[in-house]
Amino acid sequence: MHYALRDYLLTSGYTNIYCDFMPDVSKQLEAINLSKWDHTVADINDGSGLAYIQIQVRRSTAQEAYRVCSELFQKLDSGTEERIINLTDEKFCVARPRRGAIILEREGGYTTYYCEIALWGDN
Repeated sequence: MHYALRDYLLTSGYTNIYCDFMPDVSKQLEAINLSKWDHTVADINDGSGLAYIQIQVRRSTAQEAYRVCSELFQKLDSGTEERIINLTDEKFCVARPRRGAIILEREGGYTTYYCEIALWGDN
């Protein structure tokens, strides 16, 4: 599911997006990492599942990292009406934000924020 999310974000204009990998800061300063940290299915398997994704956003300034992370957090919210988000032509999901932008790392020259979302869709 997070690979489909990567495709969705790329078509939405975001760049330097990785799955389960944050490149070394010396090689790629600005980056977004999508990490699946859990995946569950119901006891009665209907072909759907819930993927928990942590989104890490690294930028040269704290303000920019926070802005992009918060923007993604809001973008990936299906709302109370459970609006379907078409990630690709074949993959869709209902997205629920779980944890807003929180600072993860601050070093000389860059800052990383993260947020967490849950994506329900095809297993």
